[in-house]
Amino acid sequence: MILVATHNFPPDTGGIPVLMGGLAERLAAREPVHVFAHRIRGRGLVELSGHPYAGLHRFAALWPFRSWMKAWAMRPLLGDPALRGVICDSWKSALILPATRAPVIVLAHGMEFPPRPSPRRAFRIRRALAKATVVVANSRHTAAQIAPHLAPGARVEIIPPPIAPQPAPSAEARARLRARVGPGPLIATVSRLEDRKGIDRVIAALPGLAARHPGLAYAIAGEGEDRPRLEKHLRAAGVEGRVHFLGRVDEEEKAALLAEADLFAMPARREGASVEGFGIVYLEAAWHGCPSLAGREGGAEDAVEHGVTGLLCDGADAAAVAQGLAALLDDPARRRAMGEAAAARVRARFLWEHLLPRYEALLAPPAPRE
Repeated sequence: MILVATHNFPPDTGGIPVLMGGLAERLAAREPVHVFAHRIRGRGLVELSGHPYAGLHRFAALWPFRSWMKAWAMRPLLGDPALRGVICDSWKSALILPATRAPVIVLAHGMEFPPRPSPRRAFRIRRALAKATVVVANSRHTAAQIAPHLAPGARVEIIPPPIAPQPAPSAEARARLRARVGPGPLIATVSRLEDRKGIDRVIAALPGLAARHPGLAYAIAGEGEDRPRLEKHLRAAGVEGRVHFLGRVDEEEKAALLAEADLFAMPARREGASVEGFGIVYLEAAWHGCPSLAGREGGAEDAVEHGVTGLLCDGADAAAVAQGLAALLDDPARRRAMGEAAAARVRARFLWEHLLPRYEALLAPPAPRE
């Protein structure tokens, strides 16, 4: 039996829910898994039907009562002799975890470790990570971020977020997308609309790029609070007809976008304490043979191999973003070679079949049968 303690879980979307859902589902195919998660947050999303878990427990009370309720509900199972381990989505979930003799795996994603935490925050992080048998960082960058909070000798493993084989888009979905954005070169972004994702820098580069690529279009899939600011940017740049906000997309629409795109752009940058710890979406784009322009700040260097599967740039520097986009758009042969390398790399290294065994190796061995 395995327990999963998480703030974020499907049907909510985003990198952490995708990771936690994928991990729990695959482990549940082999043994009982109990998931302890917060309430569903996304608008219009409904609970999973026919889920494979021995228990899917949701907690919707206000904080801190929600955390207390979750800890209380987990307590009886933590002493079960059949328990092989607990997987926490972050140090925040580990903080409320009652004592257990089973291995505790705490995942680290990057942005939950501010560069200059308050003394109280630093104390809470250290206290939570002290409960971990092993901390799993999603990138070398994240491993470096957590190092100051770990006791001497603490165990850290770097395991990149796995992805599943991505769906092939239908011809109809691709045609619908092209009818909306036009037949010309296409830049794509799939992300929550936040300032650190670098969408504003891509918009700022469009006038110069369009002078050399007249049919250029930019399609942005995702929702978020930054959309009004981004709309002001595109009006100021005079590129209203080139930028298409697609909103929330389903898996087939996302696949169609990434399959049709000439390049994927998410030149993320640090904004305060917020930074991209890895970027699963770079791998999803790679699956479809789409090279990426990523920000050098954070963990994207583990997701995008600079000069091989895409390019890294200073996402805070508008000129550097424009230069990176131009380098990919202006050289179709190089861009296609990078896309092919990206597709081969993700299939060889980043699928669940490659990385799930590394998670399983961190759990206690199953009890011998009598």
